[in-house]
Amino acid sequence: MKIFLSYGHDEYEKIAERLKVDLEKEGFEVWIDKAEIKGGADWEINIETGISTSDWLVLLMTKHSVRRPDGVCLDEVSYARFMGKKIAPIMIQEVKPPLCIARIQWIDMKDFFVPGKNYFTENAYQTKKEELISILKGVRSLGMEGEYKSINTKLRPLDNDVYSEHFSQNFFGRKKLIDYYDKWYLSDKRVLWLVGDAGVGKTAFIANLCSIRGDIQAVHFCRYNDNERADPKRAIMSIAYYLATQIPEYQQILLDMQDMDNLIEKNTRRLFEYLIAEPLHKVTYNEKPIVIVIDALDEATLDGRNELADVISECFEKTPKWVKLLLTSRKEPLLERKLAKFKPINFADSSIYDNEEDIKGYFSFQLKAYLPNGKKGQVILNKMVEKSNGIFLYAKAIVDEILSGQLTVNNIDYFPEGLSGVYYNYFERIFGEERKISYKNDVRPVMEVLCATCAPLSATMMCDILEMDEYEFQEICDLICEMFPTRNGVIVPIHKSIIDWLIDPQKSGSYRVSVKKGHSKIANHLLSKCQNRNWTNYALQYLCLHLLAEEKTEGITNLLCDSDYLNKRISFMGVDSAIRETLLEIEKLYTINVDATHKVMQGCAFTNLFAQYRKFFYNSGLYFQLKRCGFDSFLAINDMSSSVNGQIGIAYYYYITENFNNAICVINKILADQNLRKVEKAELYNVLALCYRKNVDFDKAKENFIFAFKVEEETEEYYNRSISLINLGKIAYHELNWDEADSWNKQGIDYLKKELAISTNNDYQITIKLFIAEYHRLCAEYLIWKGDLKRADEELVQAYEIYRKIQSRDRYYIRFLYTSVFRDILAGKYAEVFEDCELLLQQATSLYDKSQILFYRGIAAFKLNLTESFRECVECAYKYAKTIGAWLELEEIVLLSTFVELPDIKLEHSNIYATNNTLKNWIKYVSEFIDRC
Repeated sequence: MKIFLSYGHDEYEKIAERLKVDLEKEGFEVWIDKAEIKGGADWEINIETGISTSDWLVLLMTKHSVRRPDGVCLDEVSYARFMGKKIAPIMIQEVKPPLCIARIQWIDMKDFFVPGKNYFTENAYQTKKEELISILKGVRSLGMEGEYKSINTKLRPLDNDVYSEHFSQNFFGRKKLIDYYDKWYLSDKRVLWLVGDAGVGKTAFIANLCSIRGDIQAVHFCRYNDNERADPKRAIMSIAYYLATQIPEYQQILLDMQDMDNLIEKNTRRLFEYLIAEPLHKVTYNEKPIVIVIDALDEATLDGRNELADVISECFEKTPKWVKLLLTSRKEPLLERKLAKFKPINFADSSIYDNEEDIKGYFSFQLKAYLPNGKKGQVILNKMVEKSNGIFLYAKAIVDEILSGQLTVNNIDYFPEGLSGVYYNYFERIFGEERKISYKNDVRPVMEVLCATCAPLSATMMCDILEMDEYEFQEICDLICEMFPTRNGVIVPIHKSIIDWLIDPQKSGSYRVSVKKGHSKIANHLLSKCQNRNWTNYALQYLCLHLLAEEKTEGITNLLCDSDYLNKRISFMGVDSAIRETLLEIEKLYTINVDATHKVMQGCAFTNLFAQYRKFFYNSGLYFQLKRCGFDSFLAINDMSSSVNGQIGIAYYYYITENFNNAICVINKILADQNLRKVEKAELYNVLALCYRKNVDFDKAKENFIFAFKVEEETEEYYNRSISLINLGKIAYHELNWDEADSWNKQGIDYLKKELAISTNNDYQITIKLFIAEYHRLCAEYLIWKGDLKRADEELVQAYEIYRKIQSRDRYYIRFLYTSVFRDILAGKYAEVFEDCELLLQQATSLYDKSQILFYRGIAAFKLNLTESFRECVECAYKYAKTIGAWLELEEIVLLSTFVELPDIKLEHSNIYATNNTLKNWIKYVSEFIDRC
């Protein structure tokens, strides 16, 4: 067995010499670079004669050998991965492992040798040497050491094997782009988003950049047809792992965290906050920014959604300012909408990337032995560049064709046009002539599966799906290996663009592929394998997607009505991911077949899921997604009253989706049941009271909040008691009882602090702290209406301090922002309020929040005499408030409209206004308040 020993020519060289001797005593042939030559042709010869003929590469990691950008072993490691060699890293000094192998387990041999002294810690060295020998002989597996093992187990990082596809020998040019990156790195801008067409060289640039820039601390590569890499949770966990390998303080913070065993149960945004934003805020900032890289973000798009882009848009700005983000993607409308706040930089921009010049240089360098000298050679070069259409993948394919003898520079006019032409020529060359293997009968079925799969498939599974003999399948793999190579036991397309070409009949012609047939083949195989209830992990994640893609409503309905399937799915994927994915599938089913959707919702599997996880639906905001699944139309014709939890879930659904009257009916029906637990009664009384408050029936609201509080006094539910109290405070100030409001609010905060004191779960503690911030915000709101700016500012400061310490931004944070703006109205800062409200409107998502922001902006417009803006504000705010039945807020807007003469519009009072004296008194007070401002 041959070993390539990769090491740095530094003070630790003696370890390499000692290992060479000891390994050779065990019968290994050890290749070691004594010539100390790096770079140019000599280095290429070393690589060819050393790594390509070795079974293992043993890497001695020292500060000298693996430093970026010029660590002497980085190219050797990259090439070993490119060649598919096994790698055994050995930690000689405490160093950051190269990102391309940071996931690979390593052997700890630190402190066994002291530079300058010719002795080893012999016993420890012998133990680790024996461990290495047993690994090389295959007796045992490579195991990770200490803290890295714990972090690796919990975060389950994805391998950065994509590095191996872009070995630095094949990288050329991009100097302008690297210079642009350097300027961005030194600037105040935190996000750099590079967009470019397929094949322009985005991933090659990223792979090279990560190998030469030490400021890049984590990288994640999205890959087409690899939903694991598209999964935002796996991406976040992988990024956290790679950060931990590069930032020791961050690694220790993760090790000390209490909830690392339940990561999969957190929703995506909370996971980002928990693993990335919050720990990084605890890291000591050394004034040198770090960079996180996400490549090919567009390839994380699935069924018109890209949750990873959502997380970036909503959460990245919660990280410390010294954290930067580099993104690459194709130009895609979905991403442009989601990431509108980040201006994309196009690869086609000649000021940052002279693509055609780089392609010309690449052709010149790779084909110097094939191109004629002088003017004729330049003419050929120019024609080749023109045919490339600026696509580096084209250039690489053409070079490969020339080097293999398939093309000659003397026939430049017959070169394919662009990347589409390369693919067509390739398929024509392989399948154009009559062969034993037929494209139509033998190869196209393989392509159908490859184009439809949601994750890379092993050769064994491909054979099973296609019912194909393994020898026949291997023959096909050998034929298509140039465009569909086998890597790590799975077949993958060389680039997403070849899949796009295959499924586009206008481009691929007779080689076109039906993705629907591919979905059908995979679905049929999975269903046949799962008849004995032995669900595979792939089936648990993706079988529904394959059935939906071919619109097999019966199959998808049966699957979603299968309790065993859903329960095992939850066990494998976690509650959050499994339920969200299931709802997305039901939503898609609803667009195909409404009756089938109703059948799913009527089934025991869904009703049990809905009842069991009703609190999760509420806390995660999933009732709105359920509404998009047609849940309203289902409830209109079906009764889901089989369990108390299910009925409470329906009550919550109606309340959250602002159908307050239906919620009241359902809750009163449930409360008639004498077998309710006290906690359930208190919970229902609170929701019932909230519904009455929304309907401005303050007497019934107060009555039920007090009922809830009295029931809660017999329990240990401080949180529910705080809800009753804080809402009683809100009613009190609308009744102009300021002292009573003050008393209720203080008690509400005190009870919430008691809940915080007894809680032990980290995530729950954060939730309670954020509610405390919201309660302080509510206190500030009533104090602003009261005109007590000094105390309002004190409350806002306390809320701000919580938001400053906890970077998580809950659904109430926008209310904190616009309450702060509301405070400025009373301070007379009308111009600032007018501008700030415009920005807040872009952040608000709920109609209630938008109506409030427009109300405040309308007051500012009135004070600034901006009649047209005033008109827009009151019209839009009125429409939003009326849509959701926010009657008190609607009356505030109707009142505001009377402050400016608008003859062409007249906003109407709600039906309850004429008979509700409390509402009339409040509106009279609001009128006086606006006058005083």
